[in-house]
Formats: sequence, C-alpha cells, structure tokens
Amino acid sequence: MTAEAQPAPRRILPPARTAVLLGLLVLVGFVIRIDALRNSAPDVPILGDARAYHLLAENLAEGRGYIRPYEFADGGAEIETAEYPPGLAVVLAVATKAGASSETSQRALLCGIGALTVGLIGLIGRRLGGDGVGYLAALLAAVHPGLWNNDVSLMAEPLAAFMGAALVLAALAVVDRPDRWRWIGLGAVAGLGCFVRSEFLLMGPALMAMVAWRTTDAWRPRLGRFALGVGVLVLVLVPWTVRNLVVFDGEVVPLSNNSGSVSQGANCDAAYSGQFKGLWVTNVSLDGNDADAARAGCFAGFDLSSDNEAQAAAKLRSSGLTYTRDHLGQLPGVMAARLGRTFGLYQFEQQRNFAGAEGRNPLWDGRGTRSFQLLALVGIVGLAVSSVRRTRSWERWMLVVPPAAVVVIVAFTYGNPRFRAAAEPAVVVLAALGAFDIVAALRREPSAPAGVAAVGAAEVDGLEGRDGGLVPLVEEDGAGHTAQDQV
Repeated sequence: MTAEAQPAPRRILPPARTAVLLGLLVLVGFVIRIDALRNSAPDVPILGDARAYHLLAENLAEGRGYIRPYEFADGGAEIETAEYPPGLAVVLAVATKAGASSETSQRALLCGIGALTVGLIGLIGRRLGGDGVGYLAALLAAVHPGLWNNDVSLMAEPLAAFMGAALVLAALAVVDRPDRWRWIGLGAVAGLGCFVRSEFLLMGPALMAMVAWRTTDAWRPRLGRFALGVGVLVLVLVPWTVRNLVVFDGEVVPLSNNSGSVSQGANCDAAYSGQFKGLWVTNVSLDGNDADAARAGCFAGFDLSSDNEAQAAAKLRSSGLTYTRDHLGQLPGVMAARLGRTFGLYQFEQQRNFAGAEGRNPLWDGRGTRSFQLLALVGIVGLAVSSVRRTRSWERWMLVVPPAAVVVIVAFTYGNPRFRAAAEPAVVVLAALGAFDIVAALRREPSAPAGVAAVGAAEVDGLEGRDGGLVPLVEEDGAGHTAQDQV
C-alpha cells in the first residue's frame, strides 16, 4: 500500500531578510499615501459619512457615548445611534484620546493602516507563492490606486481592506495548523471585521467552511471546527448587540441600522431606472437644495419624531423590501447596474465623479477602478493557466471568497467602487500569483506533476530561506512505491 504523504510545516512569519524587504515596501506604500493626502486628496466633505465618523469618534472620546453625530453638532441633541457600525469610530476615538483629534491626523492614521495592509498582502502572497510573489504582491498593493485613494479618505474602507487581508491571513494560519486557538483567532478576526463592513458576515463563515472542509476528512471534526469559528464570531458581536437591545427598547440590531436607509434608498423609482439606476438615492433636503419629485420615495432620513432609530430603520427596511417585491421583474437589471457601477462597467464617469463627495480624488478613483480591472484580469488568467499547468493549490481558491462576498452584498444593496475594499487585497494577491504563472507558461517551464503544488511560505523543513517553488513531497513505502502530496 502507498504511504500517505504528510505536509511539512509552513510558517507565515518570514525570516529577517524577507521581513526587511517587505518592510521597505510597507514604507513605500506609506509615503505614497501621505503624498496623496497632501497633494491630491480633497477636503473632508462638510456633510456625509466621512465627517460623521469623525464626529462619532469625537463624541466617544469625550464620553458622550455613541450618539447621532449631526443632531448633536447642530443642536446638542444626544440621540443613541447604530446607523454606522462601530469599528472605525472606535479606532478614531482611540486616536483622538491619543492626540490625533483633527481630520487630517486621523486621515494620516488611516494611511498608516493602509500601509500595514501592504505588508499583510505581501505575507499572503509569500505564503501562497513564495518570496517573489510576496514582494510583487506588496509592491502592487503599495502603488494600486484602488487601495491608496481609499486610504486617504476618512471612511471605513482603509480598515475594511486591512481586515480583509487579516482575515485571509488568519484562515491560512488555520490551514497551517488547525488547532483550537487558531480557529478562535479566525473567528475573532471575522467578528471584528463585521464591525467595519457587513460583507464580513459572508466572508468569515465562507472561509471557515472552506478551511474546515479541507483540513479534515471526517464530518464531525469539520462541523465542530466550523461551529467554533462561527461561535466566536457571534460572541464578538454579542456586547454590541446587547448595547443596542438596551438603548433601542428591545429592538435587535446585530450590526447597524444602516440596513434601513440602504433598503429605502436603493429600492425606489430613481434607483431602478434612469441616470441613478443601481445607486443609493436620497431625497433629503440639504444646503438649500429642495427635495426632488423625481427622487420621491427614496431615502429621506430617519423619522425620529415618534420612533427610536432602530424602529425607524425597521420601517424603512420594510418599505424597501415591499418595493423590491413589487418590482421583481426589474431586479435583475438593477442588480447588473449595481455590479457594473462597483466594477467600472456601467456609468463609469458618473460614478467616478461621485467620489469627490466621499472625500476621494475622482480622477484617481477612476484610475483605481481601471487598475482593479487589470489586476482582476491577470488573476483570472493566472487561475486558468495554473489549472492547466496543475500548479495551483486549493488554497488559492480562498482568495476568490472576498470578491464573491462583495458581489453578493453589492447585488442586494447598491453599487459603489469603494465597496470593493475588503476584496482588493485578495485580488492583488491573485494578480501577483497570476503574473508568475503567466510568465512561467510563456517561458514554457515544466509543469508540476499531479499532486504537487507551490510551496507557500518558502519555509519547509530543510528549505529554510529558499524562495518558494514547485517542491514535491515524496514518501516511499516498503515496496519502493512513492506518493506525492502538496506541501
């Protein structure tokens, strides 16, 4: 009988020389982001999500609690809120307590978080394809405007990209050693990601299911490990959910009340046809601009005259779902428009121009979308080439999970290029891997034999310090037969 090959241990943390080189690329990424903040980033809009996060953080830091930002700024009303997930606001509140209380200093902090994302992307690339892929992935992350143009805005996207990379890295750590503590860590990272963007509710469990399926052959351990990861994710959300249960008089709000405003604004006449098809549309009267009859029925704000925010959100959500049910025939076209807006395939110029209202440079926002398209194309071609040449390990499919989660969320909400943020790191790594695969195919380098995959971290026992390559793990049984397995 042929002996079963066992994978040699791999490590995500690199040796000193590799760490220094990745650190230099992180520094390059930080310099690019600070330069963009100084020279190309627009001011934080007077109204909108960016300033709302700044005000939320200010209120938290000064002990007022998590209250609606503009109502307090305009009239001093302290109204409990969960309109925004708390992740970014808490980070900015800590920064405010530490002295970074201005909008500029907080944007610089997010540039630093974006630079750290460059490092995480490099580690993912190195783990999956070796040192060369890691360096290329980090370099692409440093210069990709789809990342750094988000990082200079005072929005949740820099933190979403960071958490997206951290989630993939945590999943790979579980693959390397699927013990209880690493599963707990994966669940914790997924839960914290949910406090930043809702797609982590899909990304986390999907990655957990994939890892649980591939790291054991028996159903009971698979279900047990998956349940542990999801259980920790839920446990992370419990304190925030309990807080919302108390302040909103028994209303259950696991993440945010934003689902109400999104449901109403993304499911109305103006969002289903015409120039705003696929968008989130508001009919709020601002800065002397009256409400528009063409946008009637779209989001017009939370009515807090008789309800708390959660109750008002529930009514908005119900209204939006009713509109959706009444217009199911239009929904496929609307979903296509939402996806087209997010991935630069529909109303590109209009969507690019909207970026300025969210604190991003419109020109570089458009270039970021085009850069994303190129990276995605290289990544897809690389997946195809590696499948033909049999050099792709199953772990690369983990990188497909974040973009897939974004597609689902966007299809059922509305389109915006910044919603790609949590998936950008995975796409960058796919592109780096794809570039190496394409070059190898063009050079007609020999394909790996069946059952052999690329060494991810370039650190197998006996291969310390070597760049990743195609290394078969061979074991021989007593009869002289050999077995090969992935390492």
